[in-house]
Amino acid sequence: MPVLSPEAPTPPHSRPPAPSYFSLYTLLFLAGFVTRFGFVLWKKTYLCAPHSILPFGTEICNIAARIVNGQGFSSPFSQDTGPTAWIAPVYPYLVALVFRLFGVYSVASAIVMLFLQCIMAAATGIATHALGRRTLGAQIGFWAAWIWALSPIFFRWPVSWIWDFTASALLLSVALIVTFDAAEKNSRKLWLWLAAVWALIALTNPALLSVMPFTFLYAAYVNHRAYRPWFASAALAGVLFAALVSPWLIRNDLVFGKPVFFRSNYWFEFHLGNYHLSNGLGYSGKHPTANPAEFRKYAAMGEQGYIQYYKDDSLRFVREYPAEFINLTLHRAWWFWDGTPLLYQTWEWWQPWEFWPLSLAGWLGLLFALTRRPRGWFLLAAALIIYPLPYYFAYPVAKYRHAIEPELLLLSVYFGFVLWGEVHNLARRKA
Repeated sequence: MPVLSPEAPTPPHSRPPAPSYFSLYTLLFLAGFVTRFGFVLWKKTYLCAPHSILPFGTEICNIAARIVNGQGFSSPFSQDTGPTAWIAPVYPYLVALVFRLFGVYSVASAIVMLFLQCIMAAATGIATHALGRRTLGAQIGFWAAWIWALSPIFFRWPVSWIWDFTASALLLSVALIVTFDAAEKNSRKLWLWLAAVWALIALTNPALLSVMPFTFLYAAYVNHRAYRPWFASAALAGVLFAALVSPWLIRNDLVFGKPVFFRSNYWFEFHLGNYHLSNGLGYSGKHPTANPAEFRKYAAMGEQGYIQYYKDDSLRFVREYPAEFINLTLHRAWWFWDGTPLLYQTWEWWQPWEFWPLSLAGWLGLLFALTRRPRGWFLLAAALIIYPLPYYFAYPVAKYRHAIEPELLLLSVYFGFVLWGEVHNLARRKA
C-alpha cells in the first residue's frame, strides 16, 4: 500500500481518470436503507415502549411540539418553561416540520422521522467509501462501507431514537471529505462548501466543532506546502461560517440577555457526572426529565440560572475533590471506548463485549496510521482524539461514539489490511 504524505498529495494531472462509483453507491445506499428501515418495520420501533417516550427524543421532540403549537423554540421538558437553547436548532425544526405535516407525537411522524434517519444512515455508507478512498485506500473504503451498510451494530441509533446521532455521523464524514477536496483542489467553491457544512454541524451537534479547526488547518497547510494561494478563500469561508451561524447566536443573545454558544446545557451535563461520590456516568435521577423536584427547580430558576447554579456547584466539586475528579475523568476516558455505561442502561440493545471490539480495532488502526502516515491520518487522529474530550470530563454514553464510528470503522479495516499484509509477507519470507 503506498504511503502518501498529507502535505503533498499526488497532483491531479498524474492520476488516471477517476472511476465511476454510481453503481456501487446505489447498491450501498439501497442495502443500508432497506436493512435499516426493514428493521424499523419488522420490530415496529416506531411504537413507544411502555413507560417510555422513545423513539421520540425528549428535549428535541418537546421543543418541536412547542414550535408547531406556535410557542417558538422553547420548553425542552414536559411543561411550558419559556425559551430555550438546551438543544441546537436544526433537529428540533426538522422534527417540527414532520410534526406539522404528520401530527405531533403521532405514529406517522415517528415512521417518517425514522425513515429520514435510515436515509441518512444509508448515505453514511456512501460517505464512508468516499472518505476511505481519499485517505486509506479505495479497497479499505469498499469493505468499510459494506460493513457499515449491513452490520446490525450500526443500526442502533437511526432505527430507534429520534435524535441527531445519525445526522452527526453523516455530517462529520462529509466535512472530512470536503476538507480533503479543498486541500487537493483548492477551489474557492470547496472552501465555501467546507464552511457551509461546518455551519450545519454547529447548528445540529455543536460537540463536533472541536474537530473543525483541524480541518481548516489541514486544508491550509496542504495548500501552503504546495505553494497555492489559500488565505483569501479560507478567510471568505470563515466569513460565510459566521454569517450562517450568527442568526442563532444573535437570537440567543436577545432572548437570554447574554451570549449562549449554540446550546446551553454543557455545564448541567458536566454536573450529572461530577459530584461527591458520583459514579461518573451521568446519574439520570438528577435530570429534570426524571426528577420532578429538579424540573421545578429548572422552572423556578429559569434555564440560564439553573445551568449557572450547577456550573458553580460542579466546579466547586472539582476544587474541593480534585483527586476524585481526576480519577473519574481517567475512568471515563476508558469507559467511553469499552462500553461500561451499557451495564447501567437496561434499555440498550447490546452488551459491552459487542461494543468495545470496534474501539480496539479502530485505535490499533490509528496507531498504524500514526506510524505509516497515509493520507488523512492527521484528521482521522483528530476525530478520535479531540472529539471525545468533553465527554471524558462530563460522562460517557454509548450513543456519543456514533458520530465518529465511520472513522473508527475505516481505521478498523485498515488495521485488518495492515495485519494481513504483515502476516502474508512473513509467510512469503518463510516459504
